[in-house]
Amino acid sequence: MAHTLESLLGETVTRASGQSVSVRSLCGKERVLGLYFSANWSPPCRMFMPTLASFYESLKDGSMVSKDNLEIIQISWDKDIEGYKESTQSTPWLSLPWEQRDKQRKLSRKFGVHGIPRLVLLDGETGRVITRDGFDRLSEDSTGSGFPWRRKPLHDVLKGTLLQAVAGSEILQEIDANSAVDGQSVLGFYFSAHWCLPCRYFDPEIVRAYQTLRSRGEKFQVIFVSADRSEEAFQRHVAGMPWLTIPYEDSRNQAVKKHLGVDGIPMLVLVDEKGTIITMNGRQAITQDPECKDYPWHPQPIEELAPLSSVQLNENICAIYFSDGTEAGLKQGMDVLSTAASREAEKGEERDIFFFIAGEDDFSDNVRDFADLDDTCPLLVILDSPEHNVYTCSEVKVTSNIALEFVDKFFRGELTPTPIPPLCADLTVSEASAVL
Repeated sequence: MAHTLESLLGETVTRASGQSVSVRSLCGKERVLGLYFSANWSPPCRMFMPTLASFYESLKDGSMVSKDNLEIIQISWDKDIEGYKESTQSTPWLSLPWEQRDKQRKLSRKFGVHGIPRLVLLDGETGRVITRDGFDRLSEDSTGSGFPWRRKPLHDVLKGTLLQAVAGSEILQEIDANSAVDGQSVLGFYFSAHWCLPCRYFDPEIVRAYQTLRSRGEKFQVIFVSADRSEEAFQRHVAGMPWLTIPYEDSRNQAVKKHLGVDGIPMLVLVDEKGTIITMNGRQAITQDPECKDYPWHPQPIEELAPLSSVQLNENICAIYFSDGTEAGLKQGMDVLSTAASREAEKGEERDIFFFIAGEDDFSDNVRDFADLDDTCPLLVILDSPEHNVYTCSEVKVTSNIALEFVDKFFRGELTPTPIPPLCADLTVSEASAVL
C-alpha cells in the first residue's frame, strides 16, 4: 500500500501550516485514506467543504466513534497557486503540494474522476478502493453513521423482484432476484438503451452468446439494466429478451450501475457467484469471441493487440511489445513481458498498466503511426494516450528483466516521455485507425 501511494502522491504531503507529512505514515490497519478532489473556483466544492470539515473533525475529536481512522488528502483542481492557497490554507486535512500538481491528472484518471467535488476512499492497509462516491455517501448520510460506506454485497443491492419473459410470449412475470440468480456461476449485467444505436447493434450478438452458453449447460444468467428514457421504449427494448430485467424506473438500475462503476452504454459486466468482477469488457469479449470459446473471459496478463483493444489503449497506460509477427517473435514477446505483466495482474481491478503484444498487421501499424514510432522490431514502449505521451525502451535486445526495470522506472517517474505529435494526439487510437 505505502509503495503504491508514494508512486501516486510522492513521499510527502503537506498540512495547511506547511508541515510535511510522510505518505507512508498514513497507511496501516484500520486506516482510511480519502482523496478529496476539489477547487476553490467550484461553487459545489465550496458548499460541500463545511460538511466534509465537520465530519472530519467529529472523527478526529472523538465525538463520532469509528474503528476506522480517516485522513484526507486534498487533490487540487485549482487553476493557479492563488486559488490553491485559498482552498487549502484553512482546511484541517492534508493536501498534495502545488509543486506536484502534475500528479493530479494521473490520480484523476486512475480513480475515474471527471468532475468535482469527488471523495475517493481507500483502504489504508490494502490500498483498494472502498468507494469512489464518498461525496454522495456523505451527502446522503451527513452524520457519517455508515462510514466508511463499504460496498454492500451485490446480492444485497439486487434484492427484490426482477422481470422475466414468459416462454413463448412477450409477457413479463415477476421473479425473486436472489432465487433467480441462485446457482449461477456467472452473472452478466447488460447496460443498454433502445435509443442507443451501438446498443441495438450489440443486442443480437449478446442474445446469440447467451443462447450458446445456456445451450451448452453453462450456469450463466444476464440481468438487463435499462437506460431507456420512457417506459414505452423500455417495453419495446425488452420484448424478446430471454433473460432477467430490472423493472423500469427501479432505483436498482442506478444502484447496480454505481456499484459496478459503469459510466457508459452498451456495456456488459461479468461477475462471479461472489459478486467479484471478472471483466468490465464483456461486450468486446463477445464481439471478438462470438463462439464463446474463452468464456468467461478472465482478463489475461498479456493480450494480443487488436482493433478491440482501442478502448484500453485510449483510456489506460499500456505497455506494448512490437514483434515481427512470427510464431517465434510472438513467443519471445510473451516471455519478455510475462514477469512484469503477471505482477501487475495480481492487482486485479486496481491495475495501473495493461500489457499487449503486437504482430505485423494493419492495426499494429496504425498504433505505431498514432504514436509516431518507427519500424524498429522488436520494440518495447509504454503508451500513455490520455497524457499524449509515449516512452520507448532504448535497449536493442529486450529481456524480461529489462522490461521489468523499464516498467518500474516508469512508475518511479524516471523515464523521459516523447510527446505524441499534435495531429495524432487530437485523435483516439480508433479514430487514427479509421483515418489511416
